[in-house]
Amino acid sequence: MTGAPSGGRTARLAAVVAVSCVLGLLPGSGSAARDRQARLTAAYDCTLPSGTRQVEVAFGATFPGSGAVGKPIRPTAVSVRTSLPRPVVAELLPEGTASVAGTAVLATTVAQGRQRAAAQWAGLASGEVQLPAQDAVDLGFSGDVPYVTVGAGGDVTFTAGKLDLTLTASGSGDPGARPATAELACAPAGGADTLLATVPVETPAADTPPAPSTGSADPDTATPRDTPEGIDAGPQPRAAADTCPAQPPAGKLDPNRLPPVPPGGEAGELEPTSMCAVPAGFATLRKLKSSALVNDPRGPRIGLMHLAMRMREVRAPDYVEYDHLGIMQLPDTEGTFLTFGFQPITAKVRFEPEPATIVNIIRPGKRPVTRVGYRQHLRLYDVRVNGVPLDVGPRCRTSRPVETELTGSYPVSEGGLLEGELDIPPLHGCGAGGEDLDTLLSGAVSGPGNALKIRQGRVCGAGSTCKIPELPDL
Repeated sequence: MTGAPSGGRTARLAAVVAVSCVLGLLPGSGSAARDRQARLTAAYDCTLPSGTRQVEVAFGATFPGSGAVGKPIRPTAVSVRTSLPRPVVAELLPEGTASVAGTAVLATTVAQGRQRAAAQWAGLASGEVQLPAQDAVDLGFSGDVPYVTVGAGGDVTFTAGKLDLTLTASGSGDPGARPATAELACAPAGGADTLLATVPVETPAADTPPAPSTGSADPDTATPRDTPEGIDAGPQPRAAADTCPAQPPAGKLDPNRLPPVPPGGEAGELEPTSMCAVPAGFATLRKLKSSALVNDPRGPRIGLMHLAMRMREVRAPDYVEYDHLGIMQLPDTEGTFLTFGFQPITAKVRFEPEPATIVNIIRPGKRPVTRVGYRQHLRLYDVRVNGVPLDVGPRCRTSRPVETELTGSYPVSEGGLLEGELDIPPLHGCGAGGEDLDTLLSGAVSGPGNALKIRQGRVCGAGSTCKIPELPDL
């Protein structure tokens, strides 16, 4: 969801999230055909709602000394190290956090001559690290990344781009609290050299036929498919949802969202069970005639709806009702729109939801009815007008919570399609340096009739990973 300044308004640096980001890769010793230990250091701009911080991150990797047409080129031993200053940790994570873990996604560009391909290095993870009393928190991310194949000879370069970090805090002192997460978006600072490595690929002789496909499952020792035209960046890892927590979330059902008990019926409180589901879908902005993905299944991180299943049960003749509490843990979303019909605008939206009350009604001979109701603020940040940052400040959000009501015809345990419409209130607190952008942004996005379509996946139990549903049709 985005806001749009007028074309003549001056755009200033956007408020951003802070984290440290350093990249490293220099060729090591040895012959050109041997693997090369690579290191690089680069400055990155990382963003917090309170401002922008330029930091460094340490990267290391091993690249092959040379490559061959149609054969995989795979970086190995990839690592990213970040050092988070205590003020950053204090802003991102709740008070009392004892330890933190996380994942990292590095967008890389693979190039050969005029050919370009994007490779997402999304399999990087950090183990749990104890927070020191005062010093910075050092996190190291590592994991496997996709291989690359090329269809011609010539140097192949790997260049680092955007870096996204997801931090998960634990040990906040509240045993009933869900793990807190923080999203950190970083991009190379202006003028930063982010070239990771160059791998030469020899041009095959004119009378040398291309290597045949072997069908082998080992991409490092065989050609996994026919020789590509241009650059093939290999399979992209599919995002995985977090593990469902062992304890149900804390909270209470909203009595105003519960239907009256039917005549002759009885309502009883139950001991809830911790279960989870993955929601994914689209939010459409009527004024901008465009949509943004909510909990993108193709993104680096998939959020959960953490459920306290069956907190309440209502039974009456030909009527059964199960009431559940749901906590949305959705990652931020990003939208790109043409405001005023021509001005390209991008912005990120943070969802700040209250607990949801979920009502599932089952009647013999009728389709189940599921209603999900909650209130949430929408916070806007990292706004860019035609690529130029617009500083909306750290408190740009809806002036009041957005009433969210979604309805579907399915049992909650099996999952299904939810639909509803949002009335987005005016935005408040937008602007920095004495500039008030409330009216401008509200005029672009606020108003009724904004469709929301969410597909809820099948429920999974504590300690398991939920299935990610397919996106609904727009």
